[in-house]
Amino acid sequence: MSSILRIEMLIFSLFFFVYIIRSINKNIFLLKNAIRWLFISAGLVVFAVFPGLPEWLATQLGFETTSNFLLFAAILVLLFIEIKNSALLSKQQNQIKLLIQELSILKAKKEKK
Repeated sequence: MSSILRIEMLIFSLFFFVYIIRSINKNIFLLKNAIRWLFISAGLVVFAVFPGLPEWLATQLGFETTSNFLLFAAILVLLFIEIKNSALLSKQQNQIKLLIQELSILKAKKEKK
């Protein structure tokens, strides 16, 4: 890998890491939701600093090319994030339904008085 590409990867991954940190500080992301993005950005930094690491991992895991390994890893990470988001969404929908039911009961009690 050329040194220019390594430097570009490092700069991009550091900007991504700083963006996540600033988003947490500005309360755009909650820390518990941003932790996975911090791990992803740290992984990008590690891969930018050590470009031989993905190649070694791909070889050890039996992938023919490094790009196949990276694509597979990205799909797994995105799948994990989607599953977590779906679970969170379901939990929030149940909480909203419960709040609506409780509010309706309170309104009904208030109207009877």
